[in-house]
Amino acid sequence: MAKEVISLKIGLCLEGGGSKGAYQAGVIKALVDGGIGEFYSVAGTSIGAMNGYFLYTDNIDKMVQLWTDVEKNGANKVRIIDNTVDNSPMIRRIEGIYSQDRIKIHAQNLYVNYVEVENKEAREVVVNLANMSERDCLEAVKYSSLLPHSPNSRDNFRDAFLRDLETGIYDGFKLDGGTINNRLIEPIIADSVDKIILITMRSDYILQDKIKEVFPEENVFVIRPKIAFAPEDTFKFRGDFCRVNYYRGYDIGKEFVEEVWNK
Repeated sequence: MAKEVISLKIGLCLEGGGSKGAYQAGVIKALVDGGIGEFYSVAGTSIGAMNGYFLYTDNIDKMVQLWTDVEKNGANKVRIIDNTVDNSPMIRRIEGIYSQDRIKIHAQNLYVNYVEVENKEAREVVVNLANMSERDCLEAVKYSSLLPHSPNSRDNFRDAFLRDLETGIYDGFKLDGGTINNRLIEPIIADSVDKIILITMRSDYILQDKIKEVFPEENVFVIRPKIAFAPEDTFKFRGDFCRVNYYRGYDIGKEFVEEVWNK
């Protein structure tokens, strides 16, 4: 089991981004290999929730297997069901990996978010998976990564969701947390961590003012991809794409450990 007291409280924030999660997973593996593997709090949205669950349950090798062999068990298949992107193949990859003896090896807390829709209004729900049953954990990750889909829309993802919300088609649904908050950093800050590592999917990401207002900017370490992802890359669950970006992420994470963290 992990130590109950961690001298340096580190938080890890994992954005959502569909198949771009391959890059994120590579960074996570490099952090752990480089000695940054004990976090006080991890917070993940959408695919970040799934990668965070692999980390939290001490199944990093299975996370690597997922992204380097995404075709296995059809995890690369994209199907639209009830105006959502079916995530059941991905969820099957995390079923049965929970073990009470192995949780909290890498993190004391794992926060995920999802959106509850009622009366055409979306409300963010944030839950801490610590001390939850496997069934409840899987349910929370499933909701957090259930993307709405508007096949006839040319709007960007968020605008399309907000427009469709007004039609009532998502009433009663629990959907991807990234629809309203793709950077779940608030619960990490609330845990009074000392440093935060934020793995973003955006090569041009600049730390938001609202974060700098409540947490010291010098204690937030942003890890960005070196090559910009295209909007359509979110659904590019191809084996070649995922493998390439996993290893790109690993190289970036290794560089971060050696040139930034250990400097």
